[in-house]
Amino acid sequence: MKRRFEIGERLENDFIVEKASGERWHAERFRVLYADTDKSSVVYHANYLKYFEIGRAGLIRATGRSYKDIEALGYFHPIVDLRMQFEFSADYDDLLSVYARPRAIEPVKFSYDYVVCNHETGKLLVHGHTVHCCIDREHKVKPVDSVTRNIFADFGVV
Repeated sequence: MKRRFEIGERLENDFIVEKASGERWHAERFRVLYADTDKSSVVYHANYLKYFEIGRAGLIRATGRSYKDIEALGYFHPIVDLRMQFEFSADYDDLLSVYARPRAIEPVKFSYDYVVCNHETGKLLVHGHTVHCCIDREHKVKPVDSVTRNIFADFGVV
């Protein structure tokens, strides 16, 4: 169970190195919208999946690519499995950081890790991962596309 996430070194393009593991992550910052909260003013749990997507899309863009480029090649990446571990809640207008990194890649599927922290306090809120498969326009499973393979290779995940 991950209870701490400490930033070691800050790199260009919002990349960071986690202090304990030495792993490289990409960071995206944003404020919690009122629409993301429930009646008790905390972030509704399902919105953390959206925050994971913010992190994943930001990581892809930071490598000079975009998910739109992948779709233009005829590939799509639906989530087939996910895990979220909740540690603390976030409130309306909190400034959050979501950290994302490629986790693993196989012939037809791949996964990303995520950590969501309160940017101002550093408190770890949620961590988890998503697993995606690669499909074409007809929803047939295909080998992972070259754009995604290259992104993972940039992180040493092959």
